[in-house]
Amino acid sequence: MGRRRAEVPVAGAAGLNMSAAGMAAAAVGFLLEIGMVAAFLFWGFRHGSPWNLVLGLGVPAVVVVLWGIFMAPKSSRRLPVKMVAAVSLAAFVLAAAALLAAGAAVLGVIMLAVAVAWFAVSWVVERK
Repeated sequence: MGRRRAEVPVAGAAGLNMSAAGMAAAAVGFLLEIGMVAAFLFWGFRHGSPWNLVLGLGVPAVVVVLWGIFMAPKSSRRLPVKMVAAVSLAAFVLAAAALLAAGAAVLGVIMLAVAVAWFAVSWVVERK
């Protein structure tokens, strides 16, 4: 009796059933998620002591936990797809507003523009 090797299906680009625009939208969405957490960190730590620790660590932690519970792809409590897109856009807009409030206007405007563009592209890709 020898060791058995598991059959691993090889998935090519066609096997993923995702267009280049869909893959790019997913990558930009992931970068927006990271940027959102960073924006809330930056905003929180711009406050005076001791609130800088409470807001700088607490707000991003709450956002990450809620994102994991309600918006993660494999979550058992995941919101419907249309609701995930709307809540994602709202969270990204809040993160952009946090950057604007923290005095990082250029970063806030960039995040807002990328979030709106991501939402539009995702909407178009989903409709196909």
